[in-house]
Amino acid sequence: MVDALAALLRLLHAVPTAACPFDSGMAHRMWLARRRIDAGLVDEDDFDDARAGWSAEQIWDALQRHLPLSPDPVVTHGDFSLDNILLQDGRVTGCIDLGRVGVADRYQDLAILSANLAEFGAALSDRMFARYGIDTPDTAKVEAHLLQDELF
Repeated sequence: MVDALAALLRLLHAVPTAACPFDSGMAHRMWLARRRIDAGLVDEDDFDDARAGWSAEQIWDALQRHLPLSPDPVVTHGDFSLDNILLQDGRVTGCIDLGRVGVADRYQDLAILSANLAEFGAALSDRMFARYGIDTPDTAKVEAHLLQDELF
């Protein structure tokens, strides 16, 4: 299944960025995140275990320390989590919840999937990166995208 998920991401990320009219890049998502924080829309009770008890402002501040990132733009799903993947008979058959689709850094998807897989053991996350074609994941990008995801 991990191999199939990595293959689906490679396929999605191979779509020409010129074919996608949506911007989901870091700058745009930071603007949206700031608006969500200011409007009180961030669910602080839903943060991952690593950031349980943090405030949205603490997430924002930690994220600022990771910026700027060198972008590697591709067409992304935007929330490529296991909850948004359709599986049947051990095969990936599709994905749902495309509200965040757009051109963004490939780690937007890789970070979320990696974190989901790591819940079942680090070896699955490592395998996903290897099957995707990344021998040494950019841990700073992974962390930045996971921090940013907390704000949505």
